[in-house]
Amino acid sequence: MHSTSKNISLLLTLLLLASCYGNRSVLYEKLPEDKDEMLNLPEYKSTTLSLDRFYKRRGYEPINLVNSESWRQQNFQLAYLAWQRNCQSKKLPIEIFIKCKTQPEIDGSNGDMVRKFFQENFRTYAINGQSGLLTAYYEPVLRGSRKKTKKYYSPIFKRPSNFPPINKLRNRTAENVGPNSEEKTEAEMETKLYPTRKQIIENDLLKGNELAYLENSVENFFLHIQGSGTIELENGKRIRVGYAGSNGRPYRSIARWLDAHGEMPLHKASMKNIKSWVKNNPKRSNDLFNFNPRFIFFQEFPTSKDPSEGPRGTLGVPLTANHSIAVDEDFIKLGTPVMVIEEMQSKSNKAQSYFMIAQDTGSAIKGPNRGDLFFGTGIDAGRKAGSTKFRGRLIIFLPK
Repeated sequence: MHSTSKNISLLLTLLLLASCYGNRSVLYEKLPEDKDEMLNLPEYKSTTLSLDRFYKRRGYEPINLVNSESWRQQNFQLAYLAWQRNCQSKKLPIEIFIKCKTQPEIDGSNGDMVRKFFQENFRTYAINGQSGLLTAYYEPVLRGSRKKTKKYYSPIFKRPSNFPPINKLRNRTAENVGPNSEEKTEAEMETKLYPTRKQIIENDLLKGNELAYLENSVENFFLHIQGSGTIELENGKRIRVGYAGSNGRPYRSIARWLDAHGEMPLHKASMKNIKSWVKNNPKRSNDLFNFNPRFIFFQEFPTSKDPSEGPRGTLGVPLTANHSIAVDEDFIKLGTPVMVIEEMQSKSNKAQSYFMIAQDTGSAIKGPNRGDLFFGTGIDAGRKAGSTKFRGRLIIFLPK
């Protein structure tokens, strides 16, 4: 374990070369200074409790990030773009909402000005406990069709009207389990919810709710894993699809099926290797995919001409490549700026570090130092995401 400020501070002295450069200005809006008056604003809908109370209960400890080399080498222009998008959300914790609405006017193209804004307006805290697993995801660009053809045959589905949102279904189930409800296990509760992936596919339960068709089942499956994607149609038009709900079943990694059946060890189960295995074992692909009982429903979202604008995350705002991260909301509240620090594996290598904002979640993202970094859209982002896997820690930024 590396839970002390001293040990974590050592990690923060390592360098990350700055990435892309962007020019953005910020819209400034003067709002009431009285906090109670702000809470009555129609755009504010959050019911989040105090961030200080939330984080203190989890044993986070102060840490000084200002003088670290990794902090100074971040791309603050693009980070500020992610912050601006963050401020568009109506689901922010109150402290971050107020900071968004009362901050001074900032030239987003001035990296030093942005860096000073975060230094002067936020306190930084390290998350106690062991380092966690940091992975990455991206938005794939896939070829597809609105209609089923010989080439495009693998459908993605919208959520049908007779499949209510899973949270409503869970509440309804909990109300009707009877007097012995305290004896019901989570597994027993799940059997009363939506069917599994295998049941949905084999019984054709979603017929008539097709949203689009993709070239093959393996690309379809990984779209379910990523949760969003852009589909390029035969006429050249692009549509963006994203998460619209799930069947409520827990996510199970198909890499474990491959390992258990002696097909591929876990450490080699990359997206590229799994796709290759499916290509060589088409008759066994359904057994592999159905090992994961989780099933995702999709909906169509407007496309954007801004290449930096990714799909919408759980926070409801567009993700920003290299500056948005999916976290576990039990430990980090959405809207919180986060510094990702790779745990140093050897003195000869420089640790990776990323300044990001918590704007998304994922069913497999569980734990205090667990995160999934969003790397953008397309092939290059996919290659980078597919090769990203390291142990690290998360530093949170709380408004002063």
